[in-house]
Amino acid sequence: MIAERAADCGALYRAERRELLDLVRALDEEELGTVVPATPPWTVKDVVAHLVGITSDLNALRFDAPDPDTWTARQVASRRAASVADLEAEWEQEADRFEEGLRLLGYELGSHYVGDLLQHSQDVREALGRADVDDDLALAVALDFYVDVFSQALVADGAGAVVVQVGNESWTAGAGEVVASVSADRLPLFRAFGGRTSDAEVRQLRWSGDADRVLPFLNAYA
Repeated sequence: MIAERAADCGALYRAERRELLDLVRALDEEELGTVVPATPPWTVKDVVAHLVGITSDLNALRFDAPDPDTWTARQVASRRAASVADLEAEWEQEADRFEEGLRLLGYELGSHYVGDLLQHSQDVREALGRADVDDDLALAVALDFYVDVFSQALVADGAGAVVVQVGNESWTAGAGEVVASVSADRLPLFRAFGGRTSDAEVRQLRWSGDADRVLPFLNAYA
C-alpha cells in the first residue's frame, strides 16, 4: 500500500464533483452531446450520468448486474432522459452519504473514487478541448491509487519492482529487484495508469531499464 497522504477524500471528491458540474452546466445541447473518446460510446452527459449512477448504486449497495459493463451501461441508460439539472440534483442528494463513506472506508477506497472522478473529468475536458484538471492534491491522491494498483499487479506476477517518479516524489512499486523506472509529470502518468493513452504515448514517458517487462501491468483496467 502506498503511503497515505493527509487528505480528506470526501472533501476532495466534493470539490472535483462541483467543478465538473460547473463546467457541464454551462454547455449547450450540442456540447453535451459530444462523444467522449476515452469511454464507451458515451456523450458528455452520459459520463455525468455514469458518475451519478455510481454514487447512487454504491449508496444503495446495488450490485445486481451480471458484470461491470452491464452495471455502468444501466447507470447511463436509466438516466438518458434526465436533464443536467436532474443529474445535478440527484448527485447532490446522494453526495453527503457517498462522500462520508469515502472518509470512513479509508484511503484506498477514497483515493479510488477521487481517481475515477478525475479520470472522467479529464475525459470530458479532452473531448471538449478544455483546460486539463489541476495538478493539485486531488490529482496526487488519485495517482496514489493507480500506483498502488500497479504495485499489486507487479507483486502478483513476480515481475519485480519499478521506481515511479513525479517531480521530487518517488515510489517503488512492486517488490524485489528494481527492473525499470519511469519519470513523468503527474497528469500524463495518471492518464497512462488509467488506460487513457496509446502504447506509443506510454513509451514516450521517461523510461529506463526493462520497460517491456512491466508495461503489461501499467493499465489498471486491462
